[in-house]
Amino acid sequence: MRLYFHLAAAHDSILDEIGIEVEDLDHARSEAMRAIAELKVEDSSAAQDFNGWRLEVTDAAGAVVFSIWLTEV
Repeated sequence: MRLYFHLAAAHDSILDEIGIEVEDLDHARSEAMRAIAELKVEDSSAAQDFNGWRLEVTDAAGAVVFSIWLTEV
């Protein structure tokens, strides 16, 4: 299944228009955690600005499958 990994905050969002193919929701959660960890490594100073941001994983119809607060990882 193809899922999309959007960054979202109260009044802002960064949309993933490509998405990735995952085997199941466990695989999707692993990819989400990996993506958040990569964001923190790429710019460690930006990690302080993650408050209020979450990674929203959606299906092709736009329904949120699950979300993870960036500060949780």
